[in-house]
Amino acid sequence: MPHSSGGGSSGGGFHSGSSSGSSNHISSHYFPGARRYRRFYTDGRPDEYVYANSKPGKTGISSIIIIAVMGFIFAAVAGFAMFTDRPRFINPEYSDAPAIHDPLSAIEEREELLELMTTYNKITGICPVIYTVFDEEWNRDYENLEKYAYDVYVSHFSDEQHYVFVYSVPAKSAVFENGHVTSSEFKWEAMQGDDTDNILTESAADKIGNTIQKELKAGKGPGRAFISGFNVAIDSANNKLNPSPARKVFNTVGQAVPFLLVLAIFVPLLLLMVKSYKKEKAMDYEEVPLDVEPQEVPGLKTFTNASGGRVTTYLGSGYSSRSVEYSAANPAASKVVKVISLAVIIPFILIGIGVITGGAAILRSGNGDRASGIFMIMFGVVWTFISAAILLSILTTAARAKKKAQDPLTAEYPQAEYPDMKPVTPAPSVPDTQTEFDPQFFGSAKSDYEEDDEEYKRMKRRGFE
Repeated sequence: MPHSSGGGSSGGGFHSGSSSGSSNHISSHYFPGARRYRRFYTDGRPDEYVYANSKPGKTGISSIIIIAVMGFIFAAVAGFAMFTDRPRFINPEYSDAPAIHDPLSAIEEREELLELMTTYNKITGICPVIYTVFDEEWNRDYENLEKYAYDVYVSHFSDEQHYVFVYSVPAKSAVFENGHVTSSEFKWEAMQGDDTDNILTESAADKIGNTIQKELKAGKGPGRAFISGFNVAIDSANNKLNPSPARKVFNTVGQAVPFLLVLAIFVPLLLLMVKSYKKEKAMDYEEVPLDVEPQEVPGLKTFTNASGGRVTTYLGSGYSSRSVEYSAANPAASKVVKVISLAVIIPFILIGIGVITGGAAILRSGNGDRASGIFMIMFGVVWTFISAAILLSILTTAARAKKKAQDPLTAEYPQAEYPDMKPVTPAPSVPDTQTEFDPQFFGSAKSDYEEDDEEYKRMKRRGFE
C-alpha cells in the first residue's frame, strides 16, 4: 500500500514520511568448583585430563546442520534483499500519465512543471501527479492532510507506482491575484507507492521534500517549489539508475555488504565446527574423581585413589563407559534456564509466525508480489521450526537436570556396567625359597583393602567392585 514520503506546512518545517545459559569453564588446571575429566581417544592418541564445571560436550552433527540451515536462510534473505533493492526502471502497470489537477489555479508554472514530471516518469517509470485543494474540502472528514492524501491515492490508483502530491490552503486566507490563488498559509503531503521505494528511498524523498518546503517557506509559490523538487528528484534518479562506473562499483559493494557479512560470520563458523567434529569424533570424556590418581594398564583403565582403593573401568569392544556424576544438578539453575529460554526463544517463534501470517496476507490480497508472499511463508516456516527445535532442546535438557536433582543417589553413584569379560588377577608370585614361617601362609584370607579401607568398601557397595 502507498505510504507517506513527507510533507510540511506554513506553520512548521518539513517532516519525513512514514515507513511501512551459563558457559562451561574448561581448563587444564584446577579451579574452585572444578571436576576432573579424562579425555580419551579411540584412534590411539594419548589421554588428556581437563577440569570443567560439568562434563564437556562435543560438536554434534545436528549442531552443524542447524548452523548450516540458519546460515543458508540468512544468506538467502540477504541475497534476495540485495537483488530486489537494486534500483531499476519500473515497468508501468498504469495507463495514465503525469498530471496536474489544479482547480485552485495555484500553480503558475504549469507547463514547465509538467515537462519535468514527464521527464522524471521517463527516467524512472514512476508516475507523478499533483492535486491542489482547499482545507475545507477535507478537514471535516479527515484528521489530517496525510490521511486525506492516502485516500486520494488509493481511490484514484490501484497500483503502487505513483508519486502523488496534495497541496492545500485554507479558503479564508486565499487571495486571488492575476488569475492565480496565493496564500501565506499552506499544507502539503506526498504519497508514494511501494514499488517506488528502490528509487524513491527515504533519503531521496527527504531531500526532495526539504527542497519543496524550503521554497514554499520562502514564498516562491507551489509551482516554483515543485519545479525545484523535481529537479532534485531527476538528479537523484539519474544517480541511481545511470551511475558512473565508480559510483556503480560503490553502490554494488554497499548493497552486497549484508550478504558478505553473513558469509563472513557463518562460513568460518561452519568450517571450525566441521573441523571440531572430525577431531572429536574419536574422542570421549570420562569423569575422574579429584582424589584419584590415574594409572594406565593395558586393556583396562585403572585408577588408584588417595587411600589405596582401586577403581577399574573396562573398555571392551562395544562398551561405552559412563561418566560418574558426583554432585546433583542444581534445580535453581534448571529454572533459570527455562526462564531464559522462554524470554529469548519465544520472541523468535512469534517473529516466524508473524512472517508466515504476512506472507499469507500478501497471497490472499492478490495485490502484492506473489513470489514475495511464497518466500515469506517458506522463510517463516523454517525460522519457526528451528526456533521451536532449539527451545524444545533447551527445555528437555533442563527437565533432565531437574530429574537428576530429585534422585541424588542415582545421580551421584550410577550403576556400573561391565561387559561379560572379567579382569584377570595375576597369580601371586611364589618366592624361590619358602619357609614354614612364610607370612603368606599365615596372613588373613581377606584383602587388607577390604578390612582397612573404608573408601574401598564404599566404592564396592556402589558397584565399582
